[in-house]
Amino acid sequence: MDSLPHKEYWDLFGSLIESADMGAVAGFFGWVFYWLDLVPDPIIHTHVLSEITFLVALSAGLIGTWIMVRTKNRLGTKNDRILHMFEISYAIIAGLSGLIVNMVLAPH
Repeated sequence: MDSLPHKEYWDLFGSLIESADMGAVAGFFGWVFYWLDLVPDPIIHTHVLSEITFLVALSAGLIGTWIMVRTKNRLGTKNDRILHMFEISYAIIAGLSGLIVNMVLAPH
């Protein structure tokens, strides 16, 4: 982007990558923890871990969305933008749906 200084561009791009990756991974592990808690007589209850990871996924997705809106989604190559859009969308959807499911259908 021509309007951003070089250092700020790379700082924002790095933050976008971290937010997208962290949100997608946290959303995935949130669902893993949720399903592990549904196993009959679990050794470790992971209900709290699933809620925390869903909150992390949602937060990271919202931060990534803010960066994309702020920069008009012009950070990186076209493939980078598409990948980050999918990762951030997954993070937000996984975070929201996971939190809702934890409230409505709490495992224990």
